[in-house]
Amino acid sequence: MTLAQALSTYVNLNLLIIIGFGGLSILSVLTKTIKSKTSLELNYFVLATMLALSVIHPFLPANEIFKPAAKVWSAQSLKTFSKDYAQSDKGGYISLPSLQGSSSLDADRVALIWILLLAVIFVGGGWIMIHSLLSLLKIRKNSFLIRRIGRVHIYVNDQIKVPFSYWLPMQANVVIPASLVSRGDDYQMAVAHEIQHHRHGDTKWVYVLWGLRLFCVINPFIHFWNRSISELQEFACDETLVDQNKVESQAYARCLVEVAQTAIRQEYVPVCATGLTFLVERNILKRRIEKMFTTRVLKPRRSIAVVFGLAMATLMAASAFASKSVVQDRRVSMTQALTMAKNAQSKMDFPVVVNDLVLQQLNRYIGTPEGRELMRNSLGRMENYRTVIESKIGQYGTPSELMAIPIIESGYQNLPDSNKFGWGAGLWMFIAPTARAYGLKVDTNVDERMNVELLTDAAMRYLQSNFLRFKDWQLAILAYNVGENEVQKAIDKNGSKDAWTLIRRGYENDRDYLPRVMAAILIMKNPDSVK
Repeated sequence: MTLAQALSTYVNLNLLIIIGFGGLSILSVLTKTIKSKTSLELNYFVLATMLALSVIHPFLPANEIFKPAAKVWSAQSLKTFSKDYAQSDKGGYISLPSLQGSSSLDADRVALIWILLLAVIFVGGGWIMIHSLLSLLKIRKNSFLIRRIGRVHIYVNDQIKVPFSYWLPMQANVVIPASLVSRGDDYQMAVAHEIQHHRHGDTKWVYVLWGLRLFCVINPFIHFWNRSISELQEFACDETLVDQNKVESQAYARCLVEVAQTAIRQEYVPVCATGLTFLVERNILKRRIEKMFTTRVLKPRRSIAVVFGLAMATLMAASAFASKSVVQDRRVSMTQALTMAKNAQSKMDFPVVVNDLVLQQLNRYIGTPEGRELMRNSLGRMENYRTVIESKIGQYGTPSELMAIPIIESGYQNLPDSNKFGWGAGLWMFIAPTARAYGLKVDTNVDERMNVELLTDAAMRYLQSNFLRFKDWQLAILAYNVGENEVQKAIDKNGSKDAWTLIRRGYENDRDYLPRVMAAILIMKNPDSVK
């Protein structure tokens, strides 16, 4: 998983926590007639949906529904590209919003800090969990088994003050204080309550909630949600026992009060356990007793919960898809480049090539802020000359891919001689000798290179002449840059007519000229890549 995917997934998880808790809170305010058990099941469904969306989030298609808050680039700028270039499997540079507009950070350093923070969180959390599990094992070691109800083991311990239940793989356990055993009715009610936690799955979900609180420790909504679910777990157990006539309401209420009085003296509560009166410090005992006597008048209203659950799942799925654009990796991978090449391949016999050199240039133009701006502006200016150039392409039967050459030569600017790009002039950057060789007038009074139609006609004839000589469009483009005689010398010296072999051996005028043209073709055929 790349840094962009990790950050985007983490932001998505926290966003879904806010949406999930917020939506369920609104439902609890607007609808008071949903049973606690139904509400608890709805909470678990929303949690499960949130976790599933977080798992698949890295695999969702990239999108840009809104402007990304952070972007990962292959280099900080065009000027530093050669030094900074980082492929899609390397760190790169991440730009973040700041008071000055944006600031660029080394992604490897950000990733290292991220990993160290996670390590601290998980080491600390792991210690708490291990300590909790060791305490549970110690309690069980000092307890004795008195009964089995299905898969649930009932233990009695004389060192604890309140009953609680917990789950370990292949183990569902209930621990009861020895003081309750002699009080038959209270003992039966406590056991019934703790078994109900197992039946509702509370003892398994407690691990999920604990993990979320640990992983999203800075998000206050997960702590609010955990407290809300903890209360619902108790309300749902109370409600089920009363509805199924497993307990008598008044006796059960009395038992709650009496056990709660001893719960205050409980010194240690395992983080992975649930219990009859663990929430007494939250002052919900009164509410539990009140709900116990009103639960029978409530209607199930499961239809409301189902509709709301589906609506929440839809909203969270849409949010997960949208949040994919929070952190965007602007770099181009080889897989993405090959997809671009597939889209770019025309019916003309023009080879669209993707290799490491082309991929590097794609990242120059797509993976840097200035490169994207340069390409967007060039493609925009290209539209001003499209009609003239396409007319000449049709006249000479040359490939439409050749329209990418002015992107590299001039950025589709009709520039005079002595410009920032070098000796050449016009859209196609012809030097004076080549222009004269192809019938253009270039002197102190007239420079026909500034005539777009005449220069384009000459460029098509020059490129077609190179193709007829070398029988290869890649060599023709290389000859356009370095000269046809130099290409012929390189072929004779190396015994190869492969353009990529020649440029890897240094037979270029402008470094990476052919890879840049090929990258420009891919971008020209995939304009959305630089939006």
